[in-house]
Amino acid sequence: MLAAVVALVVPAPGAFAEWWYGAAYLPLQPHLTGFSSRVSFAWIDVLIVVAAAAAVGLWTRPLARAARGRRWRAVATAAWRTLVVASLAYLLFLALWGLNYSRPPLASRLAFDPARVDPAAVQRLAATTVAGLNGLYEEAHARRWPEASELPTTLGPAFAEAQRVLGTARLAVPAAPKRTLLGPYFRRAAVAGLTDPFFLEVMITPDALPFERPAILAHEWAHLAGYANESEAEFVGWVTCMLGDEQARYSGWVSLFPRFPGGVRAEAARALAAGPRADFAAIRERLQRASPTLTRIAWSGYDRFLRAHHVAEGVASYDMVVRLIAGTRFEEAWRPRLRD
Repeated sequence: MLAAVVALVVPAPGAFAEWWYGAAYLPLQPHLTGFSSRVSFAWIDVLIVVAAAAAVGLWTRPLARAARGRRWRAVATAAWRTLVVASLAYLLFLALWGLNYSRPPLASRLAFDPARVDPAAVQRLAATTVAGLNGLYEEAHARRWPEASELPTTLGPAFAEAQRVLGTARLAVPAAPKRTLLGPYFRRAAVAGLTDPFFLEVMITPDALPFERPAILAHEWAHLAGYANESEAEFVGWVTCMLGDEQARYSGWVSLFPRFPGGVRAEAARALAAGPRADFAAIRERLQRASPTLTRIAWSGYDRFLRAHHVAEGVASYDMVVRLIAGTRFEEAWRPRLRD
C-alpha cells in the first residue's frame, strides 16, 4: 500500500526528468546559452581554473594550520569539505543539464520499430550512406566550407527544423563553438567536441576538418537540445545535417559511415569513390596524431561516466545511431533527401 501511495505522489525518474525538461530546461537553455555566448572565452575554462584553485585551498589551508600530530584531522576536514563541494557541484550539474540522462528514450517518441532493424536494413542504410557520400562529394567541395563561427547561420535553421520534426514545441537555440584551453587535450585524446553542462556552451576540436565540422557541431547542438545519450545526439545531429544544404548532408554521411559494424563498413567501403576515400584518409591521419594512452584513459573514463548515468552501452552508444536510423520510419516530407 505504501509503495502504491509513493508511486502516486513521487513520479518515476523518467517522468520527472521529462517534466523538468519541458518545464525548466528548455525555457532556461536559450537564456543560459545566450549569456555564455556574449563572451568569446569558454566559461568551462574559468570553471576549471576556479575548481583547481578551490581544491588547492581546501587542502593546503587546513594542513598548513594543523598542529603537529593532528594532521589526520586536517586531512579528514579537507576530504569532507571536498566531498561537500563536489556533491554541490554534481547537484548543480543535474539541475542544469544532467537530468537529461534520465529522460525516456528518444526511440519511444519516434516511429521506431525494432523489427525493422535487421542485417539487410543495416546493409541498405550503409549503401545509402555510400551513395550520399559519392553523390554529394563534388557539390559539397565545390565551394568554401563555412567556418565554425558561421555554422549557426548556415546550419542553425536546419537544427530548428530537426527539432520540429522530432516534435519539440519549444526550440533550443544553437551556439557557435568556442576556443578552449582544452583544445590540446581534444587533439591528443581524439575528442571531437564537448558541451559545457553548466553554461550550455559548445566546443569542438580545433583540428576538425572542414567537412567534419557541421556534423560535430550538430551533435553538440543536440546535447544543447537536451539529448544526453550519445546515440540520440548522433541521431539528432544526423537529422539536422540531412535537413541542411549539400555540405551539411555530406558531413552527416561522413559522420555516420564509421558507425556501421566493421564487416558492413568494409563491404560498403568498396563502393566509395576516390573523393570520399581521400576525406576518410585525412580523418584517419588526423586521429593518428592522438595519443593512444591518453585516448584510452579518456574514453575509458567517459565510458564509466555514461554507464553511471543510465547509458548501459557506454561509449558504444555512439554506434547505436545506426539502429535508430535503420528502425525509424521517416516522414515523406524530407525522406527524399536520404536518397541524395
